[in-house]
Amino acid sequence: MLRLSLACGDYDRTRALIERRVQPAGIDLDVVPLSNAWARHRRMVLNEEFDVCELSVSSFLMARDRGQQFVAIPVFPYRMFRHSYLWCATRAGIAGPSDLAGKRIGVGMYQITTALWLRGHLQHDYGVPPSDSLWITEMPELVPFDAPPGVRIEIGDGRSLEGMLLAGELDAFVGVEGIPPGFSDDERVHRIFGRDEEQAYFRRTGIFPIMHAIVFRAAILDQHPWAAVNVLEAFRQSKALGREYTRFPRVSSLAWAMSYQDDERAILGADPYPYTLDANRHAIETAIQYSSEQGLIRRAPTVDELFAPGTIDFPEHVAGAGGVVRAE
Repeated sequence: MLRLSLACGDYDRTRALIERRVQPAGIDLDVVPLSNAWARHRRMVLNEEFDVCELSVSSFLMARDRGQQFVAIPVFPYRMFRHSYLWCATRAGIAGPSDLAGKRIGVGMYQITTALWLRGHLQHDYGVPPSDSLWITEMPELVPFDAPPGVRIEIGDGRSLEGMLLAGELDAFVGVEGIPPGFSDDERVHRIFGRDEEQAYFRRTGIFPIMHAIVFRAAILDQHPWAAVNVLEAFRQSKALGREYTRFPRVSSLAWAMSYQDDERAILGADPYPYTLDANRHAIETAIQYSSEQGLIRRAPTVDELFAPGTIDFPEHVAGAGGVVRAE
């Protein structure tokens, strides 16, 4: 048995792996559930602590661009629409995207995938390029880079961006997870985008933005190339078990959970989390384009060169077939 470590978030689609109800054939997979994504990304990029890791797409592209040996498989366990994560100070008079020009926008790190997508939306859909605003970061960049010409980035003093927004020191703030405490009923903040804008974006582009990908240390696949397909299949089986679990309304505290699921299915389709490269190619190409345009990577790679060769054309409908995955 090949022993591998895997660091990933704790989601319905990864829980069967975490609980070892699913294991890749031929692999003793030691799963380390780390819900603190920034800590997980840092441990992988700076120290390569894990054999396999759920990693920020933006930092993955940047690390590879600078020679770090990571190889992905077409598993994307975390996706999120990001329009509605832009919070604006009411006092700043931001009624629409064009009003962000000249404004101070806070973001955890300039390179985070959330900001990569949001800046791409603002530039391509609303005509507001990154150079029109001043970006204030909260933490040091995970992968160092030089700001492209015309883009202004200032490193904050460590205070929370939410607090700076409420104190009038920022005009807008790019959130990452949920609604910041107190924001939902505070008249000092508002959002210019909502779910309708995100749904319109999906209908127009077909993109459900990818936040994270599963990556291997390349040395593992150099020695054991078969491991990529087996881990891919294990993720597919775990996702299938997660979907079976969540389709029962009693497991959720939401009163209209089934109605919400029906609404999403009508827009996103039967499986919003496809684990094949073909189904995600357009989204990955767009992320690469945005990363190149925003000066985060120096060369735009092709999609295929980012992924383990055996996984590029491996169809999802065979998940669990042939004894590749053992479910217990």
